[in-house]
Amino acid sequence: MTIIAPAPLRLLTCRGACPAAARFPEHHDRLLSVDTDIDAMLALVELAVTWHELDYSESPVVGPAEWLRFADNHDWTYPDRAERVFSLAVDIVGRRAVGLPPEAAGPSLASVVDLVRG
Repeated sequence: MTIIAPAPLRLLTCRGACPAAARFPEHHDRLLSVDTDIDAMLALVELAVTWHELDYSESPVVGPAEWLRFADNHDWTYPDRAERVFSLAVDIVGRRAVGLPPEAAGPSLASVVDLVRG
């Protein structure tokens, strides 16, 4: 009886042509399933949310700068879903990079309402 091991997703979809597949094979394969696997989708969103909070420099992950190109360069079971999740993840990282909106220089709206009522 011959047992055949399944080929990794990167070999089936990228044929070695994807830079992310070569550098981060496990994360690459995980990203390939964001359109069909809710856990993979949530993992990508969690990575985006924590990108500026945690140090990923030593982690074998595809970074946000590559996510949109990654999404464009792969075939998806649900292309619209893949585009949405990668776009959302990039947006989350981008919002954090820009920073939180500055606080107003004057009194808050609650303070103004209290003054008017008082």
